[in-house]
Parts: sequence; C-alpha cells; structure tokens
Amino acid sequence: MFADIIKVSVDDTDPQFQWNGPWFTTQDFVDDIGNGSPFLNTLHGISSNGSLTFSYYGGNVSLWGSLTLRNTTLGPDPYWRCLLDGSEIQHPWELPGNSYSHYLLCAEKPPVGNHTLQLIAMIQSETLYIDQVRYKVPAGTNIGNAWTEISSNDARFNYSAGWITGEGQDGPGKWTNTLGAWLTCDFNGTSVIWRAYTPRNSRVGPGIGQYQIDGGKLETFVIPPTAKNRNNQAYFNVTGLRPGPHRLTVMNAGNESTTALGINYITAKNSAEMTSGGRSGKVIGAAVGGSIGAVLLAVLGVLAIIWYRRRKRQREHDASSMGGTTWGSPTQGPWGQPAGFLPYQYSVIPQDGAHSSPAFVAPSGPHQSPTSPNPPTNFAPPSSDRPVMFVTPLHSRLQQGPSAFGGIPSPIPFAGASNGSQSPAPYTASATKSSPRSPPFTNTNGPTAIGTQQNVWPGQVLVQHVQDGKY
Repeated sequence: MFADIIKVSVDDTDPQFQWNGPWFTTQDFVDDIGNGSPFLNTLHGISSNGSLTFSYYGGNVSLWGSLTLRNTTLGPDPYWRCLLDGSEIQHPWELPGNSYSHYLLCAEKPPVGNHTLQLIAMIQSETLYIDQVRYKVPAGTNIGNAWTEISSNDARFNYSAGWITGEGQDGPGKWTNTLGAWLTCDFNGTSVIWRAYTPRNSRVGPGIGQYQIDGGKLETFVIPPTAKNRNNQAYFNVTGLRPGPHRLTVMNAGNESTTALGINYITAKNSAEMTSGGRSGKVIGAAVGGSIGAVLLAVLGVLAIIWYRRRKRQREHDASSMGGTTWGSPTQGPWGQPAGFLPYQYSVIPQDGAHSSPAFVAPSGPHQSPTSPNPPTNFAPPSSDRPVMFVTPLHSRLQQGPSAFGGIPSPIPFAGASNGSQSPAPYTASATKSSPRSPPFTNTNGPTAIGTQQNVWPGQVLVQHVQDGKY
C-alpha cells in the first residue's frame, strides 16, 4: 500500500526559492561527521547578512543546509532566524560543534495550506549554506516532475529476513550484514538516488552491494568501512529511466566480515505525466473545452458565409431589376476573400505544468511550483533513451576499486540466503498503485560474491549504466 502523504524535496537551484542578498552557488560543502553530500550536489551560500523566501502549498516543512559554527564574543557565527507565515519558529537541533552537512536549520508542522517560509541570515564572517527544502503534501496532489523522498519505513519498501532497524538521522535507518538479504522499493519517476545509512564498524572490510532496475542488469557498488554512523551516503544513482513505475532491487553481497549494507531513503524524480489528481483533470477539461469551442466556431463560420452569399445575391438581384450595376460589390482580398471580411484566428492558451507560477494555488487545487526561463539542469536525463549510472565512492581509495582495500573478492550470484529468505521476483510494472510483494526468483548470472552460495538474477538487460567514479 502506498503512503497517504508525499514528501517533496526542492533543491536550492529551484526558482521556488527567492534570494535576497549576496548569495552565491557552489558545489563545495563542509562535513566533519560523515553526513553525506548535498542534495543534487548544489548549495547556496552567504557570508554576510541576507535572507531567503520559499512559498509552497503543503504541510510539514523543513529547511536543510551546511555550516561550520564559530563561537565569538558577539554570539554564534553564522546565525539565523526562521519564520513561517510571519511567526518565528525555533531551531530544532542544538548548534553543532563542528562542520556539519545535512543540518536541519528549521522545521515546523503547520496544517496543509499555502505557506511562506523565511530565513534571515545574521553573519559575521563564516558562511551559511542552504541545501534544500522538504515539505509534505496529501497523496494525489499534483507535484509535476518534482523530486520525492521515500523513507526506509515506507510501505513501498519490501524487505527479506536479516534486516535490522538502526538510528538514522532523519528517521530510522535499516541495515544488514546477512549474505543475500535483499530489499525492493517501487517508485514512479525517471531518476533515483540511493541514500544509505551505514552503522559504524571499522574492524571489517569494505562491503559489497548489488542493485538492478526492473530486473535488468545487475550492478555492484562498494560500501567503505566507517568508525562512526553515517547517513545520507549517495553510493549510486540512476538517471534516464523511462517515465512511469519502476522497481529498485538491492542485495547484500557481503557478510559479517564486511561493512553492512544500509538504507536511509531513496529520492526519485517524479514523472509529470504519471502524476494523479489535478493535472489529468486540467488536461482533459482543456481538451473537451477546446473541442466544443472549435465546433461552435466552425458552425458560426458556416452561418456567416451562408448569410453573406445570400445578401450578395439579393443585392445583385436588386441591381439587375433596376437595370444598373451591382451596388456595393466588395473588393477582393489577397486570398479571394472580400476585403474587410477577416477569417477567425484561434487563440491558443498554453497548458502550463505543475511548476508554472510562483503564485499560490488554492488549497483545494493541485500543487504548483514556479517555472523559470532557466530551470535547474541537475540530473537532467541524457539525450539517449538509455539511463546513465554514476557510482559515488566517498573514500579516495574507492576510485581505485575494491582492490585498493586489499583485494576483496568479487561477489558471486546468490542462490539462497543462509537465513532462508526468499529472493525477489523480476519486476512487472502494474497499472495499479499497489506495492507487490516479492516472491522467490531465480538467477542465471551475476558477479562473484563473498562466500560460496549462489543467487540467480534475471539476465535481461533493460538499463545501461556508466560508472565514472564520481557523483
């Protein structure tokens, strides 16, 4: 069963943000605690006083960023205030003692409606970075092609045996070190980002995970060891998927002597044409209205021509009966039309998308976000119809592959986990919004795994990937 709410993620490059002051954009970020890279790898920063405004339709809202805090005689630097609809809201987290990425700057839980979130930056010399806004809307709200977050405890996730619930930063994380343990997640969209939770354990080797989209080609990624719990680790992402529903399947190819496979959430770029609710009604209504209007215009045009011809014949008849020439014979236009008789020209009213205007929409209507002549280009699908894969290692040695950690053997395909868990079946897209469970499946080929057990994955290749060693 799908969730009754949608968690929307809006990157700082989206025109829904309004910036006031000397803000700048950057891809650099600060992080001493291993909290992961920014959402879509972009940030807005400011090193002096300024502000931002973000208007939206929805409910619960949170603003996320990065900072390095310094205590001075004048107080913390940087410092900020947050207001929602003009009322100040408190800082939800304690001020950090070191550099911090994915830091929750402010949050509030208003009722669903039109709201405006503001941040006022009070800076002495340090830099405050803004990453993203997250907010919730009711299921069925028109969100266009916005990014959505699916948490690890969402009903769209399906887990085999062997998974353990941990303490993630933004809700519970889940992890496993059971060989062959797997999960599936159904999502709708054209791109997906895996954000991992990794529990601390520096006495083991690097872990190995495997994933596939819709039962296609099996890909492998490396999970580096860590001496502290880590969140928001973007170990891989896939772009360029066809619009519509998909199933992501991820399996642990490591064991108790390797770093655990974990998950915080995934982020998927929604397919605008698959959005339920307001957009479908809007398009259908416009099409029906346009068709009726065209028929009425055609009828009026025919009646006008008939009337004109009858009047012309009447004038000619009157003139001939008086033995004279035709009075008022119209001159001809450039296409044989009577001069002054202008043909009707249709007015074309464009149908805008979900993110079409920065203005509020009515609470009962579909959610809208603003457009810009220069929309963000992050995670734009490639020109070909094949998706592109980027694997994001966080350890410098990971760019050299698993051999840099001491020659980890390649995982072999898994045939049956020692815990007796069944393996997920190949994905078949369904027209309904039910989240199918995962029956047992078979596997014919796949990379070599740690251990001696075998797992058979479908061999059909639906999605191609290119790994370039960076995110």
